[in-house]
Amino acid sequence: MLIVLADLLTIAVAVAISPLAIVAVILMATAGKGRSNGTAFVLGCYVFMIVFVGVLVLIGRAAGAEEGHSIPRLLVDGIEIVLGLVLLAMAVMQWRKRGSTHTPAWMERLDSLSLWQAFLVGVLLAGPLSPKDLPLLIAAGGRISQSALPVEQIVAVILIFALIGIIAIAIPWIVSVVAPGRAEATLSRPREWLVANHAVIVTVLFVILGFKLIGSGIADLAG
Repeated sequence: MLIVLADLLTIAVAVAISPLAIVAVILMATAGKGRSNGTAFVLGCYVFMIVFVGVLVLIGRAAGAEEGHSIPRLLVDGIEIVLGLVLLAMAVMQWRKRGSTHTPAWMERLDSLSLWQAFLVGVLLAGPLSPKDLPLLIAAGGRISQSALPVEQIVAVILIFALIGIIAIAIPWIVSVVAPGRAEATLSRPREWLVANHAVIVTVLFVILGFKLIGSGIADLAG
């Protein structure tokens, strides 16, 4: 199990470094309903990662992806290479946006969200509306489905992977819970920096992870 987790660590950390999601939870943490909405948002991200990766693992295991040199296993490796190429293409697109410091309009309405709306935003930003995270979660699901671990260890791997994936967004939420009076002063500068450097951060991640996925897929196919 530790070997699988080590293999997934880079992907999990890259999922955690999601500037827009971090900015969103910072905005919630500094709003009037920061504790409750921030909690719902973080839970939404965590639940989506677990369910999405879990479904992919179920599909992969049902197809026999854990069997060496099987067609499903080779297909997973091929998908991993394609995802790596997609990330490299997206790195070029993000680099072209590097000069933009515009905050998305939907972020201005975060302080008016209900509890369930905050949960839904967390679900959406954890994958469906995240061009960075969705390919990474697909790659993680493929990797886990290829492992020959027993069911209980696979469940543990998915839970730990998702936990690592929400670490960065959990930090401002923790600040809002532990020291709500200081949340604005503590989190305002990180928020401004993330908005200003979002495109560059994501570009670097896309390049590193694109080559990682391509390399891992080719290595598995060659082995």
